[in-house]
Amino acid sequence: MSWFLEPWSLPFMRWALVCCLVLAGVHAYLGFHVVRRGVLFVDLAMAQMAALGAAVGVVFGLEHGTTASYVISLSFALAGSVVFATLRSRVLHQETLIAIFYAIATALTFVVLEHSPHGMDEVKHLFVGQVLTVDPSKVLWTALLYSAIGLVLARLNKRLLAVTEGRERGRGKLDLVFYGAFAVVVTSSVSLVGVLLVFGLLVLPSVAALLLPGRDGSRLAWGWIFAGLGCLGGLHAAYHLDQPASPIIVVCLAVLLVGAAVLGRLRSGRGDLAEEISSR
Repeated sequence: MSWFLEPWSLPFMRWALVCCLVLAGVHAYLGFHVVRRGVLFVDLAMAQMAALGAAVGVVFGLEHGTTASYVISLSFALAGSVVFATLRSRVLHQETLIAIFYAIATALTFVVLEHSPHGMDEVKHLFVGQVLTVDPSKVLWTALLYSAIGLVLARLNKRLLAVTEGRERGRGKLDLVFYGAFAVVVTSSVSLVGVLLVFGLLVLPSVAALLLPGRDGSRLAWGWIFAGLGCLGGLHAAYHLDQPASPIIVVCLAVLLVGAAVLGRLRSGRGDLAEEISSR
């Protein structure tokens, strides 16, 4: 028992867990819509736009975590959100266009950081982050921000779900709201934990939940459970293995995804068997 409780006796580990759980709450919901819409690259592209804005701030001498750096990063992400909300093509799927946008943003990030004396260190910071050294005040501010965004999304949930399922016409304004909220969330999260963990929390729990049979409400709940377990297990493993926390958390989320796939297959098989027996 002491082996399990030891990490949580340290304040920085407790704040890292709180930070991850705050992010998991809103990311699992947004990821649910992203995965259902089939635009998986949008989270990476949005996160990379925020990282590009942060890189520009670094070149201009702004430190990570400052208000000015956040504003520049958010401006780039919001610009991306407008593009993603209005991006349409009769020839190419939206995911293809977003993937191209992500590649361009990534390339520009490296180009911009070539002008920084600590370019590769900045790339690592933007990609992996430092979840174990998060500022508690920033975690609390982010929690308040995400609570407000969560209330807005909850009020629009039925209409957003209709858009996600292709049942809503006139989706332009709703897409702007959705991608705008997405931009604010991703920018705030990238500044705290980096691109890698943002992508992991957005996609992996949602995909794992969608592999299980059930309705939207139960699947969303499973997404939150998977995200919470992945954060808890990943931080615990990172502490005892003395490894960077973000990659370990993503690995734990991937393990849970595999487990969900197996469980979903078994439950689906039992359902098919029960249906066959009842038909006889």
